[in-house]
Amino acid sequence: MAAALDEFGTGWQKWNPQAWVDFVTIKLMMTKVGDVIPKTYVPILRLVSEDAGKVDDGYRQVVSLREPIRLFDSPRDKWRKIYGSYIRELEWVYGELRGHFGHDEYQELVVDIMSRAIRDAMSSLLPSVEKMTRPAGAAPTAPATASEGPSRRGRAVEKVGAFLLNHLSPINAIVGPVDMKVIPGGIQMYIPRCWMHTAVGDGRTQDLACLEGCKGSCEAVFNGNTPIAMLFEPDLPEFSCTLTVKMGEGLAS
Repeated sequence: MAAALDEFGTGWQKWNPQAWVDFVTIKLMMTKVGDVIPKTYVPILRLVSEDAGKVDDGYRQVVSLREPIRLFDSPRDKWRKIYGSYIRELEWVYGELRGHFGHDEYQELVVDIMSRAIRDAMSSLLPSVEKMTRPAGAAPTAPATASEGPSRRGRAVEKVGAFLLNHLSPINAIVGPVDMKVIPGGIQMYIPRCWMHTAVGDGRTQDLACLEGCKGSCEAVFNGNTPIAMLFEPDLPEFSCTLTVKMGEGLAS
C-alpha cells in the first residue's frame, strides 16, 4: 500500500504548493457536491430497495473504510483520504442503483443528479453565452488607448497569474498530472493515470464513477450549455483518459 501511494508524491511533494492547491480544491469541492451521496443517491436507493435497512448497513460499511484525517497529515495525504473516500462511496452507490433500474434509466438518473450538483457548485463560473456579452442598450466600454498601457499593478497580476498557470495545475486534484497540447480551437489533455481511479487505493478502475460521475456529468454540464465543449475518452479498463476541450465552436466543428 505504501509503495502504491508513492505515485501521489513523497517527501516535499506531499507539502509543496500543488499538494496544498489539491487539498483546498477537494475541500471546496466536497462542500458543494459531497452531500449528493448521502442526501440524494442513498435516499433514492432506500426508496427503490425492498430492504432500506440493508441499504443503510451497506452505506455504513463503505463509510467505515474512510481513513481518519489527522492534524499533522500532509496536504497530499489529506487530499487522498478525502477524495479517495468520496470516489469509493460514489462507485458503491452507483453500483447499487444500477441494480434497480434499466441501463438507460440508471444513466439518466445518476448523470442528471450529478450534473445538477456540479452546475450549482460552479454556477458563478459557468455564465451563459448571453451573460458573457454586453446587455442590449448598455453603453460600450471605451477601449484603452495605446498610451495608457497596462498599469504597474496590472503587470504584476499578469506575472503572478502566468507563474501560477505554469507551475500549478487546477485540475490536478481531480485527475492528476496531464500531458497537454494545443489543437485547432482548443486543447487536448492526455491523462496517463487518472487519480480518480487510484486515489481509492484498491488497485481497480472506478468505472461507474468515471463514466457517469465524471464523463457523463461533466459533458452534460458543459456541452450545449456553455461556450466550452468537453469530450472525455476513458481508456477503460486502463487508468488513462483523453480530454478534449474546445472553445466557442464546440466539439462538432
